[in-house]
Amino acid sequence: MIEGCEVYNPPSVQRKHPSLAMPRIKKTPKPTTHRLRNGLRVVTTHIPGGDAVSIALAVRAGSIYDPPEAAGLAHFLEHLLFKATSDYSRAQLAAAMQRCGNRFDPGTTKEIVSLSGTVPSHKTSDALHLLSSVTRHPLFAHPDIETERQVVLEELRDWQDDPSKRIEALTDAAMWGAHPLGRDIGGTRASVRDITRAQVRRYHRRYFHPRNAILSMAGVLEESEMLDVAQRHFGGWRPAPGAVIPKAQSGAYYEPPLRQGRRSKILRRSNTQQVWFSMSTITPSYPDGYGAVLRTQLAQTLIGDGDGSRLWDGLRERSGLAYDVYATQDFYSRAGVMSAMAAVGRGRAGIGVREMKRILEETHHGFSLDEFERGRDSLSAQITLMGDWNAYQASRYAELTLFDQPLVTPAQELAMLRTFRVSDFNDFVKEKIRWDSGVTCAIGEGPALDAARG
Repeated sequence: MIEGCEVYNPPSVQRKHPSLAMPRIKKTPKPTTHRLRNGLRVVTTHIPGGDAVSIALAVRAGSIYDPPEAAGLAHFLEHLLFKATSDYSRAQLAAAMQRCGNRFDPGTTKEIVSLSGTVPSHKTSDALHLLSSVTRHPLFAHPDIETERQVVLEELRDWQDDPSKRIEALTDAAMWGAHPLGRDIGGTRASVRDITRAQVRRYHRRYFHPRNAILSMAGVLEESEMLDVAQRHFGGWRPAPGAVIPKAQSGAYYEPPLRQGRRSKILRRSNTQQVWFSMSTITPSYPDGYGAVLRTQLAQTLIGDGDGSRLWDGLRERSGLAYDVYATQDFYSRAGVMSAMAAVGRGRAGIGVREMKRILEETHHGFSLDEFERGRDSLSAQITLMGDWNAYQASRYAELTLFDQPLVTPAQELAMLRTFRVSDFNDFVKEKIRWDSGVTCAIGEGPALDAARG
C-alpha cells in the first residue's frame, strides 16, 4: 500500500455535475520483480488482451558515466549495439529484426542506455534472443564503428542546426556547468571523432552486465512464461572482468552550481528568424517520494502542457506571440528539472521573454481551484491512456526498478491524485518549484538576448 492512497470522497458539487468527477479507478495489472541467479532483475507485468509483448532492457550506463576525454561514448556505443554480434552478421541481424516486426528502439539518456521493442507474443523468444545477443555479444567491428561514426556526426549536425534541439543542450550546460549532467549526451564532433574501439569495448565490459541492468516485460504472456523465456536467454549472462555498478551519488552531487556560475547562456545565431528561449529550475524527483514526483508532474501540466496551461494561454492564446510553447519535465535519479520553452519572432521575442518570466513567477502565488481541477483531470486522463500502453509500462517499470523505486501502478497514481488538495498543492509549488533561482537560455539575434540575460 502506498502512503497517501486513501479513498477519495468527492465533494457534493462533483456528484451534482458528473462531468467534473474524477474517472473511476479500474484495476490495473501489477508488476512483479524477480531476480535471476546471475543478479539480473526481471520485471513481469501480465496484461490480458491483445497479442503483444513489450520488452525494455535498461542499463545504468548513460552519458554521465562517459569518461571526460570521451564525451558521447555511451551514445556512440548505443548506436553500435544493433550491428554484428557473435551470433549474427549485420545482414542476419537486420533480417531477424524484420521478422520480429522491426519495432526495436535503442536510446541513451543522461543515466540510462535502453533497448526496447514490442512484438507479437509468438515472437517473444526470437526478440529476446536478438536483444540478448546485441547486449551480451556485440563485436564492435571496425567497419561498423567507422560507418556509425559518420552517422553520429550527422546526428550531431542535425542537433546543432536545429534551435529547438540545441536549446536543450544549452539549458543543460547552463544548469549544471561542469557536472556530467551538463554535457551533451551526444558529445562533440571532436570527441566523437576520437572515440576508439578500445574505449567502446572497455565501456561495454564495465557497465553492461546483469547486476547493472533491468529486463522488463509487459503483455499478454503469463508471468511464468515471461520469466521462463527471460531465464532461457539472459540466465547465462555473466559480468566481464572489470565490471562495476555505478555508485549512487549524494544529493549534493546533483546540486547545480548556480551561485558559482552564470544564470544565463546566450548563443547568437543570425540564420534564424526566431529566438528560441528556455527557463529552467530544479524540482523534486524520486528521492523525495512518489507523491512529490506526481505533484511535480501536475505542476508541469498546469504550467505548460497544451490548451488551458498558463504558458499556452499567456503566450499563444492571449498574446499570439508563439507557435511553439511548452514545459518539459525530466526526473533523474537524484533531482528533477522543469523547463519552459518557446520560439518567438525576433521583433517580438523580447516581449515573449519578459511575458514568460512573469507567468512563471506568478505560479509562486498558486493556482485557482478551477485550474487545479482541470490540470488534475488532464494528468489523470494521460495516466489512464498510458496505462493501456504495454510499451510505456515496460519502460517505466524498468526505469523505476533501476533507480530502486517502488513500482507504482497507474491505478495507484490515480488514487494518489485523488488525495491532492489545491491548498497543499500550492504550498508544494511555492516551496519546491522556484523559478527565481533558475536559469535562462536563448538562441538567435536581437534585443531578446538582452532580456534573457536580465
